[in-house]
This record gives sequence, C-alpha cells and structure tokens, in this order.
Amino acid sequence: MRINKYIRKPPVKGTPPASSKEITSIYFTLCWDNNRLIIPAKESIHYSDWNNTKFEPKAGAKNALLYSRLLNKEQKFRNLFDELEKEFGDNITREMVKRALGKRNKPKVEPEKKNKILIKDFFQQMIDDTKAGNRRSNKKLVIKRNSIKPYESTLKSYQKFEDYMRKKYFVTEISQQLVDDYEDYMCNIQVLALNTKSTYLKKFMLMVGYAQEKKLIGKDVDINVRGMIGSENSDSIYLTDSEIEDLMNNNEFSNPTYELVRDLFVSACKTGLRYSDFSKLTLEQIRNGNIYVLQTKTNAKVTIPIHPIAQRIFTKYSNGFPSCPQNQPFNDYLKEIGKNIPSLKEEFVKKITKGGKVKIEKFEKWQLLQSHTARRTYCTLEHMKGTPIFTIMAISGHKDVKTFKNYVKSSGEENADIMRKAWHDRGEV
Repeated sequence: MRINKYIRKPPVKGTPPASSKEITSIYFTLCWDNNRLIIPAKESIHYSDWNNTKFEPKAGAKNALLYSRLLNKEQKFRNLFDELEKEFGDNITREMVKRALGKRNKPKVEPEKKNKILIKDFFQQMIDDTKAGNRRSNKKLVIKRNSIKPYESTLKSYQKFEDYMRKKYFVTEISQQLVDDYEDYMCNIQVLALNTKSTYLKKFMLMVGYAQEKKLIGKDVDINVRGMIGSENSDSIYLTDSEIEDLMNNNEFSNPTYELVRDLFVSACKTGLRYSDFSKLTLEQIRNGNIYVLQTKTNAKVTIPIHPIAQRIFTKYSNGFPSCPQNQPFNDYLKEIGKNIPSLKEEFVKKITKGGKVKIEKFEKWQLLQSHTARRTYCTLEHMKGTPIFTIMAISGHKDVKTFKNYVKSSGEENADIMRKAWHDRGEV
C-alpha cells in the first residue's frame, strides 16, 4: 500500500502562486492494487508552508507539530491495513477500509460527566480556587496573589497552544504526549526563554496534581518533565553608585509622577525593598533610623537601616508618600526617566536561552530598568563593598544563599578589583 499527502487545489504550474495567507485542506490518498481511497486529514496549512515537490509540510519549527500529527495518522493507516491483510489477505476492498476506518473514528461515549471537563476550564477553576483560599500551599498557607500571576500566564500560553493545535483537550486526555507537544510548542513556536518555559511547565504540572487530587484523573497518570525543566542565571543589570547619583541629580521632570518614581526607585536601591513593599510604604514604618517591614511576599519581618540617601528622600515626603503607580506603569516611567541619563546609555549584552538556543541580545542599560533592578542593585553593591552575606540576607529577607547569589550581578572585572582590595587590606601587596 502507498500513502500520499496532497493539498486541496495545489498551485498549477504556470499560474500565479496562491496568497501565502490562504489556507488549504490536507488529505491522504491510500493506493493498493487497483484501488484508490481519499481520506481527509482533518488538518489545514497555508499554501506557502506546503512543499509541493515532496508533498508534505515544509521543514522547520513552524510546521514541526503538524508534520508529527500527519506522520502519526499515516502510521495508523498502515497499522489498520496490516490488520486487514492478516484477516483478508490480498482481497481488501475500498468498502472494507472505509468500514474499518468508520469503526476506528467512531467517537467513544464518555459515561461520566467529569470526562467532559476541558483542561483550560479546570486550570481556570484551580486559579479561582487558589484566589479564594480553597486551594493552599503544601504548608496549608493561603497562596498570595503575586504567586498566582504565573498560573494566569501559564494558562494564556496553554490556550495559545490549543489554538495552534486546533483542538480543545479534556482533563482525561492529560498524558506524556500532550505535555511533550506543549513543551515543543513553547520551545519552537513561542520561542520562550528557558526560565519562562520551565515556570510554565511547573505550573501546568501543579494543575495535573490538582486534577489527581480532585480524582478527575488517576494517580497512574505519570508524566516525566525532568528533561524539560531547567534554569539559567539570567544576565540582568544593576546600577553603580555613580549611576544612582546621576539619577538623583536629574531634576527635570515634566510630570510629578516621574519624580516620585525616581525617588522610590533610588530609595529601594539603598534599602533592598521589593516593589510590593516600597509601593505602600508609610511614615509609621520609618522610625529610629530604621524601616520596619512585614514583607508582602514572604511574611518575613525585617528591620532595614536607612541609608543617608534614602533618608534625604524620606524627609522630602515628610507629609506622607503620594500614591505609587502600578508596577507596569512604574517600569514604563522608569525607562522614560532612564533614557535621558547619559550614563545609562551604556551597552549591555544579555545572553539568554530561547527555543533551546543561546542568543545574544544587545540593549542600552535604561531599556532594562524595572522596579526589581533596585533590589538587585542593593544586594550587588553591598556585597561588593564587603558587607557580610548573611547581614545583607537578614535585611533583604532572603532565606537561602543560592537564591541570594542570583541577585549579585558584579562583573568579572569588579570581582577582580574586590580581590585586589582584599590583598591590599591584608598587606599582601
């Protein structure tokens, strides 16, 4: 038996090619003896993505999943034909094949209502249950809203995957193959960074565990994602003391909100506060030369000594802090401020893994400014100046050294200078 693939109305030689935006159907032809049977593949493709010489989708990441699905369907046809040959020998008719295909394609009746729950709907239910406090952490603590945001991002990514596959999956269809396809989509179609892809896979697997907890799928659904999840210490910027001073010396603001954003950002560079904490800082928390904070993210109590630069800023707002913009507008305003600072136009080379490949991207420093840059700046500068790591961690609220080290972004040259200073202080040079 021969199996060929065709598209509906392929371009005819000598005629203008079809628009690359036009979509056409794909179908199979099964040929044996003097018989020929046309079977719709129930797939479609843009004309421009079809190789009309090899009669298959063009090679490349864009068509990888489609190519795989067609290959699987072709193999099922071959298996079906092998079964018919065992039963009927060479006397296989078109009607026999049609009948066998009809039996294979007959939809299975799902006896239980739980089988009809879509993955995307159950994922949303998990998010809603988490927000309501009905689903909690392993330590039975209420999961904070900031920790729920990655769930929502994962769901958006997964819904795009379903759109790409042109299929809605049910909870009972959760399998290793589904997760493999989703990971392949994130790598080759979305081209996500390694850390982002790994975060989404972890959240997806939390949903799988929740489905097992709710007895929607059995504990025997065993999915291995170890080879798909990884992490890399991403290249991120921090500001030097001179760059912080340049920010403080910039007082030309067309909008008073810009000045507030600058002040809160610089104060965070000198205190290590997260956006979730400095954005709602009150004067009552500032006393005796310290800031007393119950951290929003970790519920940890920390006492932060107020640096002289931070004190100058706090004195400026002795009647209370104005309302802080939301995080995303805050980051946008920060970039608008930064692009007017000459020292922040320095080139920064960022290495990142996307789609399984290491890519080098170049930016000016101001383009990478965000609220979290302040916390990274605080940890890096204090470490470079010799403040003991555990002292910095006690103030920043970090629980383990491994996480803290991800915040320290000093360059090789700066570390070499620190070592030379240590030699000098010990009298070795």
